[in-house]
Amino acid sequence: MTTTLTSGNAGARAATIAQRPTFDAWWTLAVVFALFVCAYIDRFVIAMIAPDIKAGLHLSDFQLGMVLGPAFGVSYAIFGIPLSWVADHYSRRMVILFGALTFAAATALSAVAGSFWTLLLGWIFVGIGESSLSPSALSLLAEKFPRERLTTAIAIFSMGPKLGQVAAFSLAGLAISYATTLLAGTSGLQSFEPWRAVLVAAAVPSLIVGLLPLTFAEPNRQLARPNNPSGGGALRFLVQERRLFIPMLLGFSAMLICGQSLISWVPSFIGREYHLAPSSYGPILSGISLAGALTLVFKGLLMDWFFGRGIKDIHLRFYSWLLIATLPACVAVFLVKNVTIFFVLYSLVGVVTIPSIAYASVAIQMVAPARIRAQVFAIFSIPLIVIGGLGPPLVGAMTDYIFQDEAKLGWSLALLVSTTVPACLICLRIALPGLKRAVLATEQRT
Repeated sequence: MTTTLTSGNAGARAATIAQRPTFDAWWTLAVVFALFVCAYIDRFVIAMIAPDIKAGLHLSDFQLGMVLGPAFGVSYAIFGIPLSWVADHYSRRMVILFGALTFAAATALSAVAGSFWTLLLGWIFVGIGESSLSPSALSLLAEKFPRERLTTAIAIFSMGPKLGQVAAFSLAGLAISYATTLLAGTSGLQSFEPWRAVLVAAAVPSLIVGLLPLTFAEPNRQLARPNNPSGGGALRFLVQERRLFIPMLLGFSAMLICGQSLISWVPSFIGREYHLAPSSYGPILSGISLAGALTLVFKGLLMDWFFGRGIKDIHLRFYSWLLIATLPACVAVFLVKNVTIFFVLYSLVGVVTIPSIAYASVAIQMVAPARIRAQVFAIFSIPLIVIGGLGPPLVGAMTDYIFQDEAKLGWSLALLVSTTVPACLICLRIALPGLKRAVLATEQRT
């Protein structure tokens, strides 16, 4: 009896140790997280300097919205498919390396844009480069972390956009002021506008961090394939699980419209409505983003705890709880006249709505077969990114053509947020039974 108990305890300890992520897993997470931060610095910086770009290139709100939305979103979606196929068949770290260097170079080259069309082209290539990161990174994390730790790992990875926002909001205003002073005092550079210098500076971290994927290991995926169902590709899998993915697609598309609109237009809204400069509101938005990043890790740990206790649909269920709690703030945030109240309400709305893709990412990695994980995520992301990219020009179009007054940007944002959030909530509640069934089916296969 004693020998049996001792053997059993030793087996349990060995199983526990086997479930602990390796150093290489944590280092991989650190590298892809750092790249995610760099990618979103680029994406948020352009929103911070949008008024200067608009003035410098003589753009309308609609043209600016096209750069902030579809230029990035459409290219991101289109090129995500071939790059995810490469990631599922060849080295994911090399795909990440290629993408990081591409979006860094494109950001720097956008600094020399002389018209709407050249800026649009530059941001198309930013989208191409960034489309390589998430599918490859999430596929790597799903293989290197045990399922009981995967939500936490993806939550940490998903902090990247928030910390990128923190860096952009904290540094953009200071960078513009510094660049203005520096360029004004440098012979021959007086005509080089400060917003152009900010784009060049934003590209530098990406160029440096972009080389780090060479420092972690590429898993041998042959070890994972025998446990996966044979036959069928990513598209077939998505069709088979349509009861889960259709409502997820509709819900997160609505939320991406909301999130991309907030990213792109909130800095301009604050300037127009409350007459604050980036150097004044940037640190506040940074604090909001930092709080959002830290809560993502806590929420990841909490969802792992619920998942380990049998709530298999927790990744969508938990997010639906957050949306319910946020609904009142979503309705009021862009209609209040007091700037302090606005920042309080926006802190609630932004923390919940902008990082929505993190919840979809975990759900997909939980149910997708290992051999097609990157492709499943990329195909699922196509309509998300394309439809989400319509948010910024939609807000610009409402402001230009419906309300016909730049001062009513808040009305456009209020209308958008108060419709997309309830739509997402309804769709995710419909998706809950499909997620539970798909997770249980995956556990039976493995």
